[in-house]
Amino acid sequence: MPNVFQPDFRVPQTPGGPLAPHPLAAPEAPFSNPAITTADTHDYFTEVADDYRAWSPSYNMHFGFWRLGLNPLRREVMLVEMNRAVGRALKLDESGEPRLAQEASQRRRCVIDLGCGAGATARTLVGDDPSLYAVTVTNVAVQNSIAARLDARAGVADRMAHIEADYTRTGLPAAQADGAWAVESACYANGTAKADFVREAARLLKPGARLAVVDGFLLRRQPGRSAGWLHRLWADSWAVPTLAVQDDFVAALRDNGFEDIEVQSLRWRVAPSALHIPALATRFALVELWKARGRLSPWRRKHIVASYCALVLGIFWRDFDYCIVTAKRSG
Repeated sequence: MPNVFQPDFRVPQTPGGPLAPHPLAAPEAPFSNPAITTADTHDYFTEVADDYRAWSPSYNMHFGFWRLGLNPLRREVMLVEMNRAVGRALKLDESGEPRLAQEASQRRRCVIDLGCGAGATARTLVGDDPSLYAVTVTNVAVQNSIAARLDARAGVADRMAHIEADYTRTGLPAAQADGAWAVESACYANGTAKADFVREAARLLKPGARLAVVDGFLLRRQPGRSAGWLHRLWADSWAVPTLAVQDDFVAALRDNGFEDIEVQSLRWRVAPSALHIPALATRFALVELWKARGRLSPWRRKHIVASYCALVLGIFWRDFDYCIVTAKRSG
């Protein structure tokens, strides 16, 4: 793959392969499921890769961001707006002097999507800003194949690089990224603090560069009985070890050299897109069951179950929130 970013920003081959166990993996929380492995996550996303097209033709594998002026019935518009909300959170053009801000907007800047799915967020941001180049990281080969096709269709293939690797040890060079994000992917790291994920993000970012994480978070280490059961059903169905506990995640950011940490609830911003789930999931399930003569594979069945659970989790306000967490790598 050609190097389109910086002279030393090379696409690596991760030692041990993308599914090799991490020797410093964080301990699991009491309510997490240690039986969920990286291999399970890989199998899940490989098996249901095409199913995400029902949610978004552009493979936006996340909830949407609603704001005034957007039609809440147009899901794809809200999904793309979430991508742009991530871009705004990175503050790539932020500078104290107009001259420096103008220079920053004219030079090449590299951003990294940690757990990219099919690269939809990167594709949106690169398409909006000709100065951006994006590296996306996933351990699922089929997602990179889908991403490459969509990149070509969008006309941004020359500014996108997709690598197959574990996002907690990418092998990419340190302190070269102008921004990084994880949209509904940090939850797949181990433990309630997601410390391995945070450590790698800190290593990749330049001093002063920002990380943006959009995800669901547990608000208590020990959720209520109903919320805990629902969280476990949702997580097992989407091959997630556990959601992060918000306080643990923020502490991991501080411990790894991040500052200016901000947590913003997006509960009401994502609600309009979440309300698309019942009709879409029901129609999808009926159509796919008919096509498969009632014999959907286990991960495809679980994918449908998790879709309903994701909506219901939102009613447990004391135990769960959907947030964007932003932080700046200290100098």
